[in-house]
Amino acid sequence: MHMSNDATPSRVHLNSAARVKAARYVRTHLIHRRVDTPSSWWHNPVVAEIPGIIDKTGAQMLADLMPEIKKIGFDAVTFRPALLDFYTSKKYLDRIIEAAHDAGLYAIVRLSGADFKPHLPPSLKPFYGAEESASTTVTRARVALKSGADGIDLGRIAENPQRPDAKERLKKFSLLVRLLMIEIADFGDDRILVAETRVEPEEFYRHHLEEDWLHHLLDNRLQESPYDDRAIIRAIGETLAERSQMGVPPVWKALNSRLIMEPETPNNYPGSWEDEGTTERRASIRIILASLPGAVYLPFGFTGGHAEFKGVAIRPSAPINEAEVQRSRHTQLALALRKKYELGNANLAWVSGLDWQEPGVGVLMSGPVMSVFNTSENEVFVPLENQLLLRSDSTKDWAVPATETVLRTGPPHIFTTKQRGEQNTLAPGTTAWFAPPIVKAPNY
Repeated sequence: MHMSNDATPSRVHLNSAARVKAARYVRTHLIHRRVDTPSSWWHNPVVAEIPGIIDKTGAQMLADLMPEIKKIGFDAVTFRPALLDFYTSKKYLDRIIEAAHDAGLYAIVRLSGADFKPHLPPSLKPFYGAEESASTTVTRARVALKSGADGIDLGRIAENPQRPDAKERLKKFSLLVRLLMIEIADFGDDRILVAETRVEPEEFYRHHLEEDWLHHLLDNRLQESPYDDRAIIRAIGETLAERSQMGVPPVWKALNSRLIMEPETPNNYPGSWEDEGTTERRASIRIILASLPGAVYLPFGFTGGHAEFKGVAIRPSAPINEAEVQRSRHTQLALALRKKYELGNANLAWVSGLDWQEPGVGVLMSGPVMSVFNTSENEVFVPLENQLLLRSDSTKDWAVPATETVLRTGPPHIFTTKQRGEQNTLAPGTTAWFAPPIVKAPNY
């Protein structure tokens, strides 16, 4: 096997995969190296995103839910308390943060930090309820930090490069970031600032990445990627290359909570993997995300519990049906494996030229775990020497054998060759993790 130290998978490499395979020449392209120095909590957590807006009732429900969120395997939780007045209703904010800390979770408070055009519908405007304007953000952030918040999330930065004052607004946002950084610094080195933006226009994106120096800058690169192995690997490689160049950890988000909870909502990225909006495809993307180094944001309503709206306010709860129970268990296994194999800080490489690797089948090596995602229209069989850990398309015991050893649900089961064949046959649109065989070095 050949090891390439490519900083990012180039288009030439990806398009030459078929020729490499034809020559039966396997290549492993290293695109990220693990960091051996000590890291802060925010370098590689899995963050549960609570959708919608928190009111008093939602605050009580979310506080009660914190032990369940921790049990699933999350490290942190982000929520938006826009319907809580921090002066008259501060006790509700305090209870959420205290419950998160008691459960062993970091609490990130989402506040609005960017302006939208005034004619947008209320559901798309950043300021709501107690969030009156950008000028109130610093004040509310200070209150949240005093209540023990571990981070401030400014939500999505909405830019309109067509506006004549677009660059001036960009400068104002950067000023807001600097003010918040000063506030955060007063509470220690482990508090963070988070925001989400688009990768286009590139001028604005590069400004946020290179000038604002947010701890977590989420982008839409994976959200807008087509469901194609080459496109997904390219998006991952580009993200890793630019974050490595900046000396900041990568941050990943690809699942849109609103599309999950309101399927009739139009997809903001036509042509992306979300076009079909199927549960199977989202489950596949979720497993890909969990295998990546850095910080991962996952929507709670799809990865661990139940969420429904009452108006704009969210009502989060534990799973209410069998499908949600199984999905929660599946997420728990994926995140347990992520921790066991230290995937949040592992070498990452993509592999081409494997004998069984058909066009449309992507293979990533994250530390010792091989992630195979089948974006083709055909089944693919992964050789039996690769031991299945979990599959994205099923929560049945035969499809998640690692539950027996990782979640301690019982003694390891001995599968027949036929059962192993079923395990290692991946349907179109699915992802699976495998423990590849250990190759011993020859004795000379």
